[in-house]
Amino acid sequence: MAIIRKNPLFEIYFEEGHLVLNNTNYKKDNRVIDIENIQSLELIRNLSFLNKIIEMTFGLNFPAKSYELRINMENGFKDIILTDCDINKVETLIYEINQIINKI
Repeated sequence: MAIIRKNPLFEIYFEEGHLVLNNTNYKKDNRVIDIENIQSLELIRNLSFLNKIIEMTFGLNFPAKSYELRINMENGFKDIILTDCDINKVETLIYEINQIINKI
């Protein structure tokens, strides 16, 4: 079990075929999602408007203002804003879960 981020706000991890989300600030976000109900995971980079223009015009990469984890499920999607996370671990988690989904 690799916990991406654990603090008073929320934790997210993959365990025994389920993606577990615990959010102490927003109880409605708490859920355990069966891997079979997930179609894919995406990491969405949010840049400021100026950074988007510079990145598109000159091809320069800027650190994202924030990231969102989008969980695409059979009945819609769930976006979770990620802050103070190790983005490399998040990308690894997304890759691993998407690989599992592709094998199902």
